[in-house]
Amino acid sequence: MTPDDYIQRSSPNMEKNAFFEGAVSQRIETFGNIAHVFSTYESRGINSFQLVRQGGTWKVMTILWDSEREGSTIPEKYLK
Repeated sequence: MTPDDYIQRSSPNMEKNAFFEGAVSQRIETFGNIAHVFSTYESRGINSFQLVRQGGTWKVMTILWDSEREGSTIPEKYLK
C-alpha cells in the first residue's frame, strides 16, 4: 500500500472518528546501519518500524502494525 492508498482508504473513517495513539513502551534494537523498533501503544497494539541510517540520518523503510486480540496478547517484554 502506498501512502496515498492509505490516505484514500482511511480518510473517511478518520474524518468521522478522531484517532489518538500514545506510546507506552518502546523496544529498540540496532546493528550497524539498521534498526528495528517495536512501539507498544495504549490502545493495545504494536507498531513495528524498520529503519536504515543513510548519510548520518535514520530513515523509515517500513511500518507494520498489529492489534492485540483474543488468542494474541502483547508479550510482557513489549510492555516494559
